[in-house]
Parts: sequence; structure tokens; C-alpha cells
Amino acid sequence: MIMVDMSILARRERDPNAFIDKFGAVRRRVSALAAAAYAELDLGTTQAKFLRHVGDLPAGAAISQAELARATQSDPALTGRTIETLVERGLVAREPSPTDRRAYVVSLTPAGRRTCERVRAMRTKFATRVVAALDERDLDDFDRIAAKLLSALDEPAS
Repeated sequence: MIMVDMSILARRERDPNAFIDKFGAVRRRVSALAAAAYAELDLGTTQAKFLRHVGDLPAGAAISQAELARATQSDPALTGRTIETLVERGLVAREPSPTDRRAYVVSLTPAGRRTCERVRAMRTKFATRVVAALDERDLDDFDRIAAKLLSALDEPAS
């Protein structure tokens, strides 16, 4: 059961649900911007995220599907389906792991590397649009607030 410190609500006279609603609205808008940008490349946001992550590996390196799922905080089944789509499109190569017969590793193909660069450019373009709405003080405040929320949300709820 989550306990709510009513003194916080009384002190601020703000509805915490309104905060969550507004926070969610911002998240949805940023997600929609990302989806629209990646759609220009005929990719979904998860596909783009995987290409970026695999693209961050040193050239010629590979990552297991399980490691990719963990690293991107993605559901393993979704990871498998998404990788299958990227393999079918020729953007990712999948082969048996050289160290674990039960696992597969993935790496970018040359077409995947080119697409990854386009994904990065698209991400920079929409991220720049988001950040342009804020001045330096806003960005500093956001960093401070985000760190505070992430820290508070890591703690177990009372």
C-alpha cells in the first residue's frame, strides 16, 4: 500500500494527478515526435532504439539478443520479434553466439550502419527541436528535477 504524506499535498495545493498527467503529456509528445521522425525511415521507435544501441558497439562487434533486451530495458519477446524484422530488412545480421550455443548475437550490416546514421541524424533533429524550447536555466532545472525524481523513484514505496 502506498502511503501519501498529506502535508505535501496541503503545502503545495497541487493535485499530484495533474502533475502526472502533464508529465505524461510531455512524454507522449516527445514519443510522437520520435515516431514521426523514424517513420520517415520506415522504422518504429523500438527498431530505431535497437539500431542505435547496436550501432554504438565497436565496428565488427556483436551483442546477444538477451543483452540487447537488458541494455535497452525491452521485453525479451519484443526484442526477438524486432530483431527478426531488422534481419528481414537486411539491417541486422543474426548468427549463433561463438561462446553460447543457445544464444544468438546481432550486429549491423553495412545497410544497417547507414540506416543507423540516418536514425541518429533524425534523433538529433527532433531532440534539438525539443531542447530549443528551453533556455539554459530551464535545462539546468530539468537536470536537477529529473535527477531528484529518478532518485526518489528508485527508493521503495512506503
